[in-house]
Amino acid sequence: AMHLADVGAHATVLEASDRVGGQLCSTAIAGVTVDVGAESLYTATPGVTELLRRLQLNDAVVEANKGRTWVATAGRLRRLPDGMGPAGPSRLWPIVTSRILSPAGMLRAACEPFIPSSHPGNDVAVGGYLAGRFGAQVTDRLVDPLLGNLHAGDVHRLSLAATAPALDREARRHRSVVLGRRRGTGGPAGRFVTLAGGLARITDALAADPRIDVRPNTPVRRVTPSNGGYLLTGYGCQSIEADAVVLALPSSVAAHLIAPLDAVAGDLLNGMEAASVATAIVSYPRAAVASHAAFRGNGLLIPSSAGRTLKAATFLSRKWPHLDAGNEFFVRMSAGRAGDGRLGELSDVGLVHRLHDDLADLTGLAATPAASVVYRWPATMPQLMVGHLDVIAAVRQRLDQQRLAIAGAAYDGVGMGNCLRSARSVVQGLMTGPLAASVSA
Repeated sequence: AMHLADVGAHATVLEASDRVGGQLCSTAIAGVTVDVGAESLYTATPGVTELLRRLQLNDAVVEANKGRTWVATAGRLRRLPDGMGPAGPSRLWPIVTSRILSPAGMLRAACEPFIPSSHPGNDVAVGGYLAGRFGAQVTDRLVDPLLGNLHAGDVHRLSLAATAPALDREARRHRSVVLGRRRGTGGPAGRFVTLAGGLARITDALAADPRIDVRPNTPVRRVTPSNGGYLLTGYGCQSIEADAVVLALPSSVAAHLIAPLDAVAGDLLNGMEAASVATAIVSYPRAAVASHAAFRGNGLLIPSSAGRTLKAATFLSRKWPHLDAGNEFFVRMSAGRAGDGRLGELSDVGLVHRLHDDLADLTGLAATPAASVVYRWPATMPQLMVGHLDVIAAVRQRLDQQRLAIAGAAYDGVGMGNCLRSARSVVQGLMTGPLAASVSA
């Protein structure tokens, strides 16, 4: 909406809930504001720093403390090796000396520079590709808890091109992932940051733009062609006319609105999957946490093979300086993966107990939670399966000349950086296509 307003369009935002922002969501626990959706921003991502500057939020930026991340391996916590990212290793020596891999796994990973080029030219699963390069242990013990947790999905089904586009490009250009990344170093270094007062300040500031008409509690039931544009009908008697419509919605909701207009596009979107996830913020007495070495790191990651409800924990009071005060130590715990139905079987109280038990088992923590808050995100984590980019391209090709567009994480990837890129791209497409004449008039 901001980008549309910048080019002279009148943008109306119809928000189904009572607040804007979706998974940019902040709440209070024990008198402190914390994020229960997205937790941090990466400043090297195009558009992030510029947006914060534009919204005059620079003074609220808080940089994460440097600290280790743990990976649970065979019931023990090992330090995440340097050079290990969601899309695989960029350095081999820290991986092979991390004690996360067996001797056979270390030897297999060390062979990567000598393995012939293995990219098939078409899209493949990111887990299978990296297992072919570094061995199954690197995928199962490192890539799965990083990239798999980020997407709440199965790395052996997630698309390499959609979830790790930089790796996909490197793999097409270079025989070896590690050697290719070594030759490609030198990009801008970024920092992980958040905002004091919560990341929801971003969408609150956007919604306060006087050029944008934001209407909360306005779910759309039907989109109907009308006078060269569309009539959007809500529940009750509400209806709004628009020259063009951007659906920044989960794929299942967008499919319901698009299907009467284009059955093929609706079917393609309806075939996409999404995982349900939940976030629990828990506070512990600071004195009870201080004696446990694990909490001197910033958090821990757990591979799906462990079978635990807890998939990741962030030690907020260690990671973020503005949350490191008082007698409370805040921990953020995440649960939910594609194909895992346990979230639906647990109450909020039961979920906190289960997550706490997993955390206590891994860290030795004996204290019980002093306070907790749970946020559930049902069917909101898009599963970008092999072939995802082809599906989205086919949908957009059908919608381009209909003054309809899809935007957001479900189509262009999770994370704020991808959502910003999606927004810019969609507005550019509308303004160079059928909407241009309407705006200039």
